[in-house]
Amino acid sequence: MRRPEATSYPIACGPYSKMLSAIFTLILTVAVTHGQEIDPTSYLAKISAPSYHVADVWANFRPSPNHDEIVKAAPDTWEVLPKAFDKGYRNPCWTDASGHFRCAPYFQIIGVSKCGTTDLYGRLTRHPDMAEGAKGPHFWDECPYPPKGACTAPPNGDFDGYVNLFEKGASVIRTNPLAIVGEASSNTYTGVFTFVRGLARLKTNVTLAQLIYEAQPYQRQIIIMRDPVSRYYSAFHYYRRRPTDPFEGPDKFHERVERDIKLWTTCEQRYGVEECVKRYEPQQLVKGMYSEFVDAWTSVFPREQLLFLRTEDYKAAPREHIQAVIKFLGMRDLSDEETTTMMRLRRFNAQSEKYPRMWPQSRKMLEDFYRPFNQKLARMMGDDPRFLWEDTAKKAATAAAGAVAGGGRQ
Repeated sequence: MRRPEATSYPIACGPYSKMLSAIFTLILTVAVTHGQEIDPTSYLAKISAPSYHVADVWANFRPSPNHDEIVKAAPDTWEVLPKAFDKGYRNPCWTDASGHFRCAPYFQIIGVSKCGTTDLYGRLTRHPDMAEGAKGPHFWDECPYPPKGACTAPPNGDFDGYVNLFEKGASVIRTNPLAIVGEASSNTYTGVFTFVRGLARLKTNVTLAQLIYEAQPYQRQIIIMRDPVSRYYSAFHYYRRRPTDPFEGPDKFHERVERDIKLWTTCEQRYGVEECVKRYEPQQLVKGMYSEFVDAWTSVFPREQLLFLRTEDYKAAPREHIQAVIKFLGMRDLSDEETTTMMRLRRFNAQSEKYPRMWPQSRKMLEDFYRPFNQKLARMMGDDPRFLWEDTAKKAATAAAGAVAGGGRQ
């Protein structure tokens, strides 16, 4: 796999300081691109409701050619899964040999971290037909097989413990057959090559998408993606050593940008893009290469079971996005009053406003780095320009120019 080719752009020059030169370059870059306004809701029109029942999908499922290899990666999964689901429920549920009513998740929000997964999941849980699920168990990527303790699926860290995470939801579903449960683990989408119940490269060639599909072929997956520059900056501050530590300054961030891009470039030159994506280092830089993970999911799951959203559009039109996700999951429409109540909720896990402003030259470096990946992603999404994130680059350039003009700190 070759690195996507970047479109070249003119570079500003002249007797300017590095900071002003970077700002000028940002503005010039935006000026030569499409420049069209992004309608935050236009891409939602193609979203469709489920056209199947999970019990039918499971009953008619034909194992993949590499089924035995997939099972070998996590055999405890197939020790728990039933031969058939109860068709009296929308959610995948069954009664086991001991008479215990159990349910597995109908959907997952599989990524991407620092892109709004917590907020989206938090609002969805307010729907009357959304039973209690699990936020962030990271079972499929982090809980190893063979199990080595409770992990996030106590008591043993196995698939049986994972299903137990939805026990409260199952009790609700039993009285409300239309209800569903789901989970949100934000590393699943980008960890698809690297993790399969632990580090995949140490034990298997199976991908995380293949494992999840083989065990849950009916499942609907939601992916929400943010401007990779902003996502990377948010991750830099969010994953600092301790939550009580002060935020690092823009100089420290710039050092990290230079370091990470150098590490990636060295890896790419030696091993190529595909291998370096699998190595998942530097992790936060790689997570923004959204295009490199698309095929791993679309080659396994039917396209109608995958929903790709953009964080900036979700933030600009949250009501319409929530309504679209509700449709995607096949839940009943909310009344105006129920929707308004949901929209009044305080944003979940929103911290970006607290971070100091990054230097324009840091943003310029990252925009140049991510541009070929964004261009590839836009093509994969049907030539949709929203996934170029040119609109966010324009806003950032305008804000930086305004800050300099006003004598503000960068």
